[in-house]
Order: sequence, then structure tokens, then C-alpha cells
Amino acid sequence: MLPSEPDLAAKGSYGSEMLYSPADVATIVRFGLEHGVRVLPEIDSPAHTGSWAAAYPDIVTCANMFWWPAESEWADRLASEPGTGQLNPLNPNTYQVLKNVIGDAVALFPEPFYHAGGDEIIPGCWEADPAIQSFLSENGTLSQLLEKFVNSTFPYIVSLNRTVVYWEDILLDADVKVDPAIVSSSEFYYLDCGHGGFVGNDSQYDPPPTSGGSGNGGSWCGPFKTWQTIYNYDIAYGLTPAETKLVLGGEVALWSEQADPTVLDVRIWPRASAMAETLWSGNRDESGKKRYAEAMDRLHEWRHRMVNKGIRAEPLQPLWCIKNPGMCNTVHPST
Repeated sequence: MLPSEPDLAAKGSYGSEMLYSPADVATIVRFGLEHGVRVLPEIDSPAHTGSWAAAYPDIVTCANMFWWPAESEWADRLASEPGTGQLNPLNPNTYQVLKNVIGDAVALFPEPFYHAGGDEIIPGCWEADPAIQSFLSENGTLSQLLEKFVNSTFPYIVSLNRTVVYWEDILLDADVKVDPAIVSSSEFYYLDCGHGGFVGNDSQYDPPPTSGGSGNGGSWCGPFKTWQTIYNYDIAYGLTPAETKLVLGGEVALWSEQADPTVLDVRIWPRASAMAETLWSGNRDESGKKRYAEAMDRLHEWRHRMVNKGIRAEPLQPLWCIKNPGMCNTVHPST
């Protein structure tokens, strides 16, 4: 619950037992620092702000509307998944509320970065608002809307001595200069993929038996990202030396649409450990050969060490493989 905007949580949360107080946040941040973990929240905007409408309905467009109306094409959807709502860049009240949120977040989290989101901005949501419709009818553009939003918030965050982090969705043009970036590829680093989607009444789960259409299991980012897929990914692949210097690192993501505390450990570990090793030490030996063969033994042992500490990490191999070193490997390269 943010001190300057308590109604956002009081009216927009799922319940009073699902709130974080400033004291809770301080405890989490302190615990993280004591264990070598930096806690950096993402306060996404302008999209993914439907819950804000409970406290401020005037600053949120298309709130509580059906995400993809039956008569609409995908390009005309109001959101990329259920749960609509985007902050209105034309409403001055938007920036007063958002600046209060930013100020509180900066005070609560001592990180030098501020993750401002910018994810999944959907044109149809803005186009559903009468004021924005009028703006567009007078030759205004959606890019101008987004530019207004960024220009009204970015300088304020910088003034608080924070480096701003955005998702790539915030880029206004395909040919732009990008400052140093963090890689979080849905094809390699999304830990929630491969468990199906959460949208009901979805016909993609019922393809003809001979269609061969079950490869992703209905998950938009399927299939499941194995530790091998994560470990072997080169985040600088295809980049020039100059471009490679702009890559700060990588981030695995576990989105919570289908994850809660009951599955948290098994979804994250030890796959996140595989990514950590590659970014700290690289995934190749001195000769340039990928190290996935030897990594299996390390990760297998590491997984058991985590389990012994109470972390419910996913198993990688049967126990038989530990008792019989080398016998679980293949010596035949894939073709």
C-alpha cells in the first residue's frame, strides 16, 4: 500500500490479506540485501493498470471491458489477455497519480533503477476512449499519445536519480538508438511457458488429431523452456561487437498468471541456476565448446543442495545417475 495513494491498493487489490505495507516492503528489501538479492519492482504503465480504475476511473481507458470482443479481429483487441485498462495520456490527473506512485516506489526501494514497464500497450484500449477518439480524429496519432506519456513521466523519474528501465514495447520506431539493454527473451527465458494458457473456451486445444498443431500445447510461448534451452542460449548471438557491449545481462521471468506459492520453487529452480551460470561464467569452455555436458552434473548436485535447504527444486535426473556417473549421458550427437 503506497502512502501517497492508499486507495489504489485498498480499492484495487484482491483483498485486505493480499496487500504489502511499507513495513512489509522494508522487510523484504532488507532480507534480500542480507542474502545478496536486490529487489527491483516493475510498476507497469501505461498498460496493465485496470485495477487503478477502482480508485481513479477517470484516468483509465477501457477498464473492465471484455478483452477481445467476438466481433473484433485480433488487431482490434482491447488487451492481449483478460484484464483491460490503460492509463489515459490525455488526462492531467493521470500524471499526478502516477508521480505519487513513482515517488513512493523510489522511496521504498533503494535500487538505482526504476522499472517503468511500457509492456503490451494495445491501441484498441486507447481508441475506446471518447477523448482519445476526438484526439485521433483531429490527426493525432497513437505514437504521439505514447510520446506524450513518456515525455511526461521519464524526466520525473530521472529527476529522482534513477535509471529508467522499459520493455521494448515502449520504442516508438523500428529504427531507434537503444541504450544498454537487458535480455529477457520469451523464447528462452520465460519460465512460465509450456503449461497451456489460462484463457477458457479456447479452440486451439482441440486441433484435428492429424494437424500437428499441438507443438506448443496452447501456450503462446511454448514449449516448456528446459534448463538445456536456457543454458545453451547465447544472449549476444547475431550481434556485432559494438552491439554486444550494449547488453548488460539477462533476466529469466516467471509471470504469475499460472504460478503461486504452491509451484514457485519448482518453476524457478534449478532452471534459473542454469541461466545464472551462463551469465556469470559463460556456457563455453576455453576451446569454445558448449559446456552443457559437464553442467548437468553440477546442476544435478546443486539441485540436491537446494532441496536439502528446503527449496523444492525440480529434479533433473533419477538418483541412479548419481550412483552411476557418466552412464546417463549420450555419446551420439543429434542430427
